[in-house]
Amino acid sequence: MRTDFLQKPLDFPSEEMVFESLAYFGGEPVLPYDNRKTNFPYITKEDMMQMLISIQHDPNKVINEFAEKYRKYVGANYAIPTASGTSSLHLALVGAGVEPGDEVIIPNFTFIATAQAVLAAKAIPVFTDIDPNSYCMDVSQVEALITDRTKVIMPVHVHGLPADLAALQQICDKYELKLVEDASHAHSASIHDEICGSIGDAAGQSLMADKNFPVGGEGGISFFKKEEDYQRALAFLDESGIDYSMSWIAAAFGISQLERLPYYDAVRARNAKFLSDALADTELFSPPYVPEGCKHSYNMYRIKLNPAMKGLDDLEDYKVKEAIQQLIMEEGVFAREWQNRPIPGHLPFQNKKGFGNQYPFCLNDTDRNYQIEDYPNTLAMFRNTLTICRELRSPIEYERIQSYALAFQKIDKNPDKVRKVVEELGAIQPPYERDARLG
Repeated sequence: MRTDFLQKPLDFPSEEMVFESLAYFGGEPVLPYDNRKTNFPYITKEDMMQMLISIQHDPNKVINEFAEKYRKYVGANYAIPTASGTSSLHLALVGAGVEPGDEVIIPNFTFIATAQAVLAAKAIPVFTDIDPNSYCMDVSQVEALITDRTKVIMPVHVHGLPADLAALQQICDKYELKLVEDASHAHSASIHDEICGSIGDAAGQSLMADKNFPVGGEGGISFFKKEEDYQRALAFLDESGIDYSMSWIAAAFGISQLERLPYYDAVRARNAKFLSDALADTELFSPPYVPEGCKHSYNMYRIKLNPAMKGLDDLEDYKVKEAIQQLIMEEGVFAREWQNRPIPGHLPFQNKKGFGNQYPFCLNDTDRNYQIEDYPNTLAMFRNTLTICRELRSPIEYERIQSYALAFQKIDKNPDKVRKVVEELGAIQPPYERDARLG
């Protein structure tokens, strides 16, 4: 049987590694080829015992037990467990009162499910650019996009950093709109100790296997502040006949994994701080920005590149990024783009076929032209940032995060090698001119 168990301990890294030749040019990589894998989540005897206990109960009882425990952890008033993150967002929007032809304002930088959930509610997504520091919704653009068809503002706590909900709530109050959170990256993230998912009128959250709080497959959960919104979502399920039920197996796994979530969060925060402190001592790399009062959950860790600090500003920034990605991958750190095109540039929003005959786009008189050039901050982010995903999400050991930091420091000391790789690249396209990816 093929095992996921790590067969070999990682050696303690040495500070001298930053002075060695880059692996891309034949040097020893910071992380050896046979020791780059990370495992998440951990499956223990508690998970197996919970499964054996749950299988003896009515499935609905298991699902309700999970939903109630997680609802209390988040601090929400009402919750509906669902089969996926997309279905949780759909239910949150329907519960908030979104009806066919309404408009929902969302950021252009997110997973496509955010926008697809709006279409599932038969509404029209209206996109903002992002804040260039937080990469969340640019609040300054929201009011100009509000029309008499706008019903909801749905920010995304992208990568696990809370969006500016206080400012958005003020706008919602002014125009009598509902605030719905997409908290799919933001398990345990908080604003002044209020956990994301419990702050807006409603929220949707993915619990799939790639998230900080996975339930062992596909899963999601909708949260509601008011009973009338909760009841509206339940009535929609009853009247539409749609089955968004969570699997009892996912719920059982979630019950035992929830006990471990604070541990996972603590290790992830420790590792993120270690890496951020190390990157702050470099010139080429900047760690994620975290506003005062916000707790970042680091579902992903986006690093900004500063070519000008190393005299590389005469080169195309996206080529510098491409070169650094190749260099850091050779050192054993899987840094990648995570998305390469604004969501409005994806096919469902370019062809606007919807469910057929351009439904629901045809319900709205405003002809939305989804052009990626309307989102310059997002395009700039794609050109000059890289993202670490699973490698930081896992509760990795201390020596591994030390190795990641050393790999970035090693590249920081070799700007001439970065330039050499850029020169070898030849003609390449900026990321958003390539085929769109969903991750």
